[in-house]
Amino acid sequence: MKKYLELSLVMITGLLVSCAGEGNYGPQGPGGWGHMMHNGYGYGGMFMWIIVLIVIGVLVYFIVQARKTKGPAPTQNESPQDILKRRLAKGEISREQYEKMKKDLEG
Repeated sequence: MKKYLELSLVMITGLLVSCAGEGNYGPQGPGGWGHMMHNGYGYGGMFMWIIVLIVIGVLVYFIVQARKTKGPAPTQNESPQDILKRRLAKGEISREQYEKMKKDLEG
């Protein structure tokens, strides 16, 4: 999961850097992308930004999911006696309740 997150971040950074012009004299020549608006290519830039926003949204979603705190995973091999001891240690049950439930389990 972490590997995909890092890969996505590198790809987005590369995308944003490649799309950014350097003022009026960027890699596209004088005027940047302005000449494309006059030739009927104006909506292509809008779709590009929509794609960038979707990718950023997905990235934020994965970051939030990765940072969520997860409780301890329940163990499948835990015996009823172990559960009873844990409940006593946490203070969920009293000593008297523990003894009664322990006898019920044994009997």
